Amino acid sequence: MNYTTRNQRKRSFPFGTILFMLSLVFVVLAGISINKIRNGQPGFLTNLWEPDPNPAPDPYLDGNPLSLGVAGNVTSVMLLGSDYEPEIGFRTDVMLLVVLNTDTSQFSLFSFPRDLWVNIPGVGEQRLNTAYPFGGPQLLSDTLALNFGFRPDHFAMVDFQGFKHLIDVLDGIDVEVTSHTEDECHMNDSGWCVVEPGLTAMNGDEALWYVRARKNSSDFDRNRRGQEVIQAMVEKALRPSEILNLDNVYRALMRTVDTEMTITDGLLYFVPISKFFGGPDVTTYTITPTKAIPGMTNGGASVLFPDIPAIQAVLRQALWIE
Repeated sequence: MNYTTRNQRKRSFPFGTILFMLSLVFVVLAGISINKIRNGQPGFLTNLWEPDPNPAPDPYLDGNPLSLGVAGNVTSVMLLGSDYEPEIGFRTDVMLLVVLNTDTSQFSLFSFPRDLWVNIPGVGEQRLNTAYPFGGPQLLSDTLALNFGFRPDHFAMVDFQGFKHLIDVLDGIDVEVTSHTEDECHMNDSGWCVVEPGLTAMNGDEALWYVRARKNSSDFDRNRRGQEVIQAMVEKALRPSEILNLDNVYRALMRTVDTEMTITDGLLYFVPISKFFGGPDVTTYTITPTKAIPGMTNGGASVLFPDIPAIQAVLRQALWIE
């Protein structure tokens, strides 16, 4: 008797499918974990970033009536621009607070005028831009805590040559100029440069001049121009067309920026990247002459006397404090 059998396909164990599912589960859990970390909460895979359950008392915030109480979903970086001179060292003439709301991926930019007359712990009353040279990021952090009620989470400092290099690596930026600006410059034979309101293309030299021009303007005007340039840099760096240039930008950042932030910090605080493809949502805040009153010290120095309650009202907006 003859028998016929059907060819049956031998079933293989679906290792590929299982591996895919496990990878998907890991990605989902990691995403949840990152969101928890971004919001200042412990969660899965967060043991490296969990906050200290028993933090040491803060000598300048605990019991300070000015303490603002920044939420865990708000991360801030104090961006400092320094101008080094061998005979006097350096001062942080640019002090720009970059704030990220990790719930909404919105940014705030808040500028501190360099000539604010404040109490620097252990030093006394001095301009704000001398705190860093006196004692580095810790003393500047203490000064901000004592006088304004908050501490930045991170610091990043770049000198002006590094600033120019970053912009040139980006192949220039397009700055939305909001006010007529003219001042001495070295970029043309006349020795005088003029910029009118509107979208203006700038290379590194031009952007540095625009930020630093001071003979025909004020601290308040410089702060506005600094914010315009930083916003243009962020918008350029995060364009989809710049993806292929990210490696060059990263290398330039590593060479020119002095910071304690790590790549991990960048991943934690600046995801989801998809939020940026529509352009970053940036709101700028400035201190006006009514909040920092020009005056003279007893020694005859021209400074700005801060109206602390008025400045804190603006800080509350920049830091998303209800």
